[in-house]
Amino acid sequence: MTHPLAQADQVAAAEEAAALWLLRRDDGQDVERDPRFVAWRDGAPENARAWAHAAAIWQAAGQPSSDDPLFAALRRDALQARPDRRPFMAVAAAIAAVAILTVGLAWTQLAPRFTTAPAQPGPAADAAPTFTVAAGAPDSFALPDGSRVTLNANSAIAVDYRADSRAVRLLRGQAYFSVVHDTRRPFTVAARTRTITDLGTEFDVRLGGETLTVTLAKGAVAVSALPGRNAVRLSAPGQQLIAEGARADTVARVDLTDVLSWRTRLLEFSETPLAQAVAEVNRYGGPTARIVDPAAASLPVSGQYRAGDPTRFAQSLAEVYPVDVRTRRDGGADIAAR
Repeated sequence: MTHPLAQADQVAAAEEAAALWLLRRDDGQDVERDPRFVAWRDGAPENARAWAHAAAIWQAAGQPSSDDPLFAALRRDALQARPDRRPFMAVAAAIAAVAILTVGLAWTQLAPRFTTAPAQPGPAADAAPTFTVAAGAPDSFALPDGSRVTLNANSAIAVDYRADSRAVRLLRGQAYFSVVHDTRRPFTVAARTRTITDLGTEFDVRLGGETLTVTLAKGAVAVSALPGRNAVRLSAPGQQLIAEGARADTVARVDLTDVLSWRTRLLEFSETPLAQAVAEVNRYGGPTARIVDPAAASLPVSGQYRAGDPTRFAQSLAEVYPVDVRTRRDGGADIAAR
């Protein structure tokens, strides 16, 4: 099985290459007749998707002329990006800036696979662009600064970028952030009463019931606590902060493969209470599984399951755990202790 983080790196590499081919095309090169381009594009599905996505962004931006002074300056900045900055981050920022400044490109055009919804009431969300992923597969998009956000099913964020700040509010669900660090423009994520501040990092934030979890994958983050309490710093990959209401925050070590498996639509459970596992499986859509016998709710389950098919998940459980599964007329499954 490919590690979730490795798959994410493959996607990022494809987008970086697509952005560079896009710049070559803008230079006047007939890249689509270039055997190297054809071999790259047709060599892997993620390459073809990345090229289609990059071309769509360019099309939405009105294909600005290379002699446009604004575009030329942005393009020059992208090509002269610092060696320690990933090429796609600079290119994405240039493309996004051209789109926004020259034709007023909407956020939904920068992420065409997403639907928009009105922002939830709140001081940080009012009038801010809101992105939503409904039931189904997780999806991701690039922000103008080159940072990336992947949203889980049934998740939404509001984004508020300004000259001196980059603020995101997690409205519901779960999001994974890969942030381009910039001390001049802090990147923060607000979730309920906590604010997570990037210190050069990748991290996962999830809202579930009354619980907020922040999991560090790379780098470091600072999580602000309730008034009167010190902020908590996560600096080791696999550290996870759990916040529940007015209780003191707790920090523990977790398995990143388990926590981040949702990004590949493979759900991995390790001694997870059945009720929690069922809730996680159901969020991806399809006829739901449900527990009809309270005695089964706390049964610990482990293993890897594909998201988007709760009934198959329930039937798989019946093969190894002491539960009975009955298929309903709507195609869902009822689970009871055996």
